[in-house]
Amino acid sequence: MRVWLRHHRRWLLAGLLLALAVLLPGAGLLLALARHTLVKSFGLVVDLAGIGLVLFLVAAFLAPLQALGWWAGWFGDAEEGPSNLGQLAAPLSAGRAMRRWVVYLDGIGQASQQALPEGEDFLRRLAAALPDDIAILRGIMPYSITNQPLTEGRWLAGFWRWVEAWRVRRPLAWLGLLVNLRNLTVVAVSADGRYGPLYNAGMAELIVGSLLANGYAPGSGTPVTLLGFSGGGQISLGALPHVRRSLAAPVQVISLAGVFAGNNRVLQAQHLFHLVGQRDRVAPLGAILFPRRWPIALFSQWNRALQRGRVSLVPLGPVGHELPGGVMDAQLTLPDGRTAMQQTVDLVSAILTAPETGSELGAEAPTAASGNYGRFLTNPWHQPDGSRDRAPLPDPRLTPRPHWIGRLILPAAGARDGSVGFEVLQTPPGWEHCRGRLAALRWRDPALAQVTMDVTFSDEARDSVRAGNIHPLRLEGWAQVTPLESLAGAHPHDDLLVRLIEPVTVLHGRTDAAEGQQLELEVGAEPLQTAGLAKALVRFTRPLEGDAWEALAFDPAQGSFTGPPLRLRLPPPVANQEGILPACADGLEEGELNQEGWLVSGVPDGSGAFVVQALLPRRLRRLAPQRVIPQRRAAWRYLRHQAWADTTPAAASSVLLAGRRADRAGPQDLLQEWQEGDRLLVLHVFGGIGGEQREQALRGGVCTGHFAYGFGRVVREPLAGGELSVAVDYRQVYAHNPDGLVAGAHDRWRYLGERQWGWLGCRPVADILVRFPPFTGLYSLGQAGAERQRCPLDLFDRQLMAMTARYRIGDGSGGSFVGPAHNCAQDSNLALFAAIRDLDAEIRGADPQRLRAWEQRHPHQAEHLRSLRQLEQTLRRRLLPVPPLRNDWRRGSFRLGSSLEDQPLHDLLQGLGSWRCLLPRLACESVLKVFLAQGASALVLRANQVGGRNPRIAPVAPLSLGC
Repeated sequence: MRVWLRHHRRWLLAGLLLALAVLLPGAGLLLALARHTLVKSFGLVVDLAGIGLVLFLVAAFLAPLQALGWWAGWFGDAEEGPSNLGQLAAPLSAGRAMRRWVVYLDGIGQASQQALPEGEDFLRRLAAALPDDIAILRGIMPYSITNQPLTEGRWLAGFWRWVEAWRVRRPLAWLGLLVNLRNLTVVAVSADGRYGPLYNAGMAELIVGSLLANGYAPGSGTPVTLLGFSGGGQISLGALPHVRRSLAAPVQVISLAGVFAGNNRVLQAQHLFHLVGQRDRVAPLGAILFPRRWPIALFSQWNRALQRGRVSLVPLGPVGHELPGGVMDAQLTLPDGRTAMQQTVDLVSAILTAPETGSELGAEAPTAASGNYGRFLTNPWHQPDGSRDRAPLPDPRLTPRPHWIGRLILPAAGARDGSVGFEVLQTPPGWEHCRGRLAALRWRDPALAQVTMDVTFSDEARDSVRAGNIHPLRLEGWAQVTPLESLAGAHPHDDLLVRLIEPVTVLHGRTDAAEGQQLELEVGAEPLQTAGLAKALVRFTRPLEGDAWEALAFDPAQGSFTGPPLRLRLPPPVANQEGILPACADGLEEGELNQEGWLVSGVPDGSGAFVVQALLPRRLRRLAPQRVIPQRRAAWRYLRHQAWADTTPAAASSVLLAGRRADRAGPQDLLQEWQEGDRLLVLHVFGGIGGEQREQALRGGVCTGHFAYGFGRVVREPLAGGELSVAVDYRQVYAHNPDGLVAGAHDRWRYLGERQWGWLGCRPVADILVRFPPFTGLYSLGQAGAERQRCPLDLFDRQLMAMTARYRIGDGSGGSFVGPAHNCAQDSNLALFAAIRDLDAEIRGADPQRLRAWEQRHPHQAEHLRSLRQLEQTLRRRLLPVPPLRNDWRRGSFRLGSSLEDQPLHDLLQGLGSWRCLLPRLACESVLKVFLAQGASALVLRANQVGGRNPRIAPVAPLSLGC
């Protein structure tokens, strides 16, 4: 901003003086006296100037008629097209394929089919400097939508020919300004938000027609460069999106001292090169006259393109705009000995002949340095490795996880059959012979068709890829991508480890001569992203050499950590791009968390040790809380003011809270309500990373954090002797990011405990498990004898499954982005509303008589249903205070793939319609407050950077507001 003010201080001062002259008292009288004096002294000149001004204003007013006439077909049949479609600056080489086509659009001084003399000289020199496989198209009149010059075919053509002849003889004559003023009105039309789209579409049609008429191969995808001088820069940028769409080819723009608006679709350009000299007083006018080029217009196309590196500002040194001393002055000698003309030719030819930089997505192959994901890939201990991971476990106290666990493999584009590959690394008991096999995995669910769609990357997604975010690049251009394919193709490599959720159907299909029958697996739920193939409950005793540790395993029979020591390995993780370690092991053997024990998950290293890939404190797994708060008011006070108050590193807590109906119950009575098999709703929030290595996201001083829903269940933990524990899975509605975190279903091992990819070791986290039978229990719906079971949690899970599948591919655009209207909290709660709405609609759709009969058969469920409806109404009032602003919530319809920058005002207003979901912690507290008021109980599990000491970072609680 400071640099911009310094460069434009003269214009700002002139504008300020003009404003003062108009607004100050008596200014009108002074202006009238000044005009009277001028008329008295220079009467004829002033009158002529006044007449000229009126004529210019009339011409400016009528300028849009050209665009409107073209659109309405006033100029004849559009199929006939203009008679003149330009010509090549140099003939094409016979049989030579063109590498690039260049279209030259001259400045506002052009009146005839020829460019200005200096422009023609520039094109001759440029054609001589370029190789034969780059063609230059000239002869286009950018200020006529029909390519008709001012000097031909018009009723004022004779007048313009006389002006042109006069100007050629006397380049500095004032009469030549008439051409500039006339063409300036066309530039204004092109930049206008009302008429510009029509004019720019017409010019794009002219450019495309000229290219095809002069030998451009349709459908070839050959890149095109629009080379615009002065006002031709605006015409180039205006026509850009239409040319790109018509040719289905990348379009580059070179602006030679161009004057253009900030509302052009610059982001659709392959790249924009803006060449301007230090003495140019015309090109900088664009940055003053067009507000969307001002630095304060943060979300304009121009400023977004600057921020994303899509614009290169090329200084030309002590060069002006037009002759003499302009960018095409062949007489002006620069300090390096070249003329201004030669410098311009050299720079433009260098841009045109430069090798492709991969600015189009097809050349954007992911590299090892792509975001944090690329860095984390260098850690081999946190990647699936079939030969290593299938090695025998070094100790019988290490328990294999009894699930189907394996690596997803995306099929080749030409081999798609609805399944994905699944390298089996772990199996339930009885299926050990399948380990190491490559299975075909299928996901059977009729609802998947609703979230199966084509994937074509948007410009926004391409820019996000260039910024280092991980997008499903391998799915680009695929038709009808299924949720299972989007999960397998979410990373650039086949490195996603998943656990299949029961029931899993094992099928044997086609015969393979090498392996016998090919293994086929079929599931009915989304595979769960996980980490580790075996687990144990241990207490660390001391570090050994290198990354080795000595630990004691928990003996369920003894109820303590006894027996011979285990040898575990904790390889150090790789730091992210900011130098922050996701986890560390220093001091792991100290503190009360180690005394209670750690649940560890990992793989054998093949050398007699066990590599810990993920670890979780036992305290976050146990049901038994450290503290019980049975009073509702005290429970809310703890949640609002105390839960996040203590951010001591390496600490964890467990607190059980009561709702309204438990006010008179004691702590034991409240705890007894939680029984094995109970299903739970999980609300998850994490905070930020502060301290010496404060993460970049906190440099603004505010930590927003992240919100997610999940599902839990009260289970028995066999490793701990069957003590009551809580199993937690998450449904992460997560935008594309540099960490490679994939939207979808995650278990705690992967999302929290993973020492390379998880958050437990570097962030403060909270898991709040809610028990509310009206929402977590079953409803028997239908006629007697043919009833079907429905659970709001299952409906919610299906809504979140669909939401995360859409997030993985951005509704087909290839990218999902965070904004006030669409983010983790907003869209997760949209899914919650949709689940309750679907259940209520299914029940309300029944015949009233049958509904009454159902209520008589199931009075307990009917009471739960009334509580559920009351919950939905309260949530709606609380989370949706301005319903008209969130019609997408009411209809359940919205579109991903855009960001706040595309429609900032619209997205902001939508976000304000559900403002309590703008901040993750605020959304969590708002939802939980409603559940507690309805009588729910909640187990609050909090942890702050546990798993080792890292003094260079500190936990930061997420921001909240009064709810």
